[in-house]
Amino acid sequence: MTTFPSKTNSAQSFSIKSLALAAAVLAGVVCHTSALAQNVYQWTQTARWKEDARQESSGVVVYPREAYPGKSYDVRPNQHTRKMFPGAIVGDGNNKATSNNLWAALLASRNVVGNSTTLTRARDISEDWDINFIDPQYPTRNYWFDFYGDNYADGTYVGFAQVIQNGPQKGSAVLGNNNLLAMGDDRGAWLDPDGSLSYYWRENGLLDYDSANTTFTGGPWAGASLRSKLRFMIGYEEGRLYFLEGDHMLYVFDRDLKHLRTDEIYLDGELIDSSLGDVVDGKVPGVRYLGWDLGPVI
Repeated sequence: MTTFPSKTNSAQSFSIKSLALAAAVLAGVVCHTSALAQNVYQWTQTARWKEDARQESSGVVVYPREAYPGKSYDVRPNQHTRKMFPGAIVGDGNNKATSNNLWAALLASRNVVGNSTTLTRARDISEDWDINFIDPQYPTRNYWFDFYGDNYADGTYVGFAQVIQNGPQKGSAVLGNNNLLAMGDDRGAWLDPDGSLSYYWRENGLLDYDSANTTFTGGPWAGASLRSKLRFMIGYEEGRLYFLEGDHMLYVFDRDLKHLRTDEIYLDGELIDSSLGDVVDGKVPGVRYLGWDLGPVI
C-alpha cells in the first residue's frame, strides 16, 4: 500500500541561491525565469512578497520580498506533470528549459483549480503555498505541489470534489468554471448568481461560508457593487479579498466586502522598478503572477 504525503506536512527542501538571482513575488507567489540568471541557477524560481512585513515609507507602503536578497527557491512542478504535458520535455527533462515549459503549460491549463475565470484582473491559483491540478485521466485525484518545493514525486494527491455539493453553487463543476474567482486557504471564492460571494472547501466541495452582501461597505468603494469591481480582483487568502486598481492601489476587504485597509503599494527587491500592476498584468518579462498568499507570489 502506497502512502501519500499529507498536505499539512508538505514542506519540501528548498535551495538557497545567489542573492543576485532572487525571484520576485509581491506578497504572493510568482514564477520567475529571468534570462540574466540562467548561468547561476538551474530551475524555474518562485518568490513571495510578505504582507506581514510591509512598511510605510513616505506615505506609501513598501512590500519586501521574502528574505530578499538572501535566498530564492528553485521549483520544478510535480513529476506527474511530465505525463500530462509530454511536449514540454526537453532532452532528458532534467533541465531548466523543461521546468519552464511545464510551468507555462500548467499556467495555461484549464485543469489547474482556479485557472479558468475571466472575471478578475489576475487569476489566483495559489492556496496555502500549493498549486492544485487534475489529470483528466484521474479526475478524482487532486494533485498538488508546494511552490517552495521542488520536483515532487508522482503520487502526491488528495481527494478532489469535482462538483460543489450544496449552497448556492450546488451542482457546479469546479474545473473550467468562470465563477470560481480565486483559490486560497484551502477554500475557493465563488461568485453567486445574486452577485454575492460564497466560499467552499476544496477537498469535499462543501459550503464553508455564504455571504449575502453584494456591495462594498466602507473605504473608497462604499456602495459600489461587487460585480462592478471584479475586474480589479487579484486574490483571496485567509478571509481577505484583494483588489488592485491601477498600478499601485491595493484595497483589502473581508469576506462580507467590508473594507479593512488601503495600501498604496510598491515592491522591494528585484522588482523595485516594476509596479504590481505590471506584474499581475504579465508585463514584466520572465515573471508570471501565481496569486496572493499573504503577499504576491510569482
